[in-house]
Amino acid sequence: MAENTAVNPTQALNGAAQLTRVGDSMLSRWHGLRARIDALNGDQPWGDDEPGKQFNKNYLEGSHLPATNVLDSGESMVVALSKVGEQVKEGVEGTADLDDLIATWFPKK
Repeated sequence: MAENTAVNPTQALNGAAQLTRVGDSMLSRWHGLRARIDALNGDQPWGDDEPGKQFNKNYLEGSHLPATNVLDSGESMVVALSKVGEQVKEGVEGTADLDDLIATWFPKK
């Protein structure tokens, strides 16, 4: 375990802001892609004959089906990643606030 860890709050907050921008962009792109995929699947890409209907039923409809699972898992992952920047920011700010509080309890002599 490290005895001391030094963090430059300004640099860490700049990094957190970059993560937030990237996360927001990624989430926006995901929503666009998800809407496009949903629209394509809604157009019955496998046909509206009996084999196409069976494929759609087994692949696209309901929960715990391949397409639904992939899209829902992707959504969960992208949403979680989009929150990382804000979580880093909160961690850095909390650490800096704690350091400031401890400094008032134990002033340098």
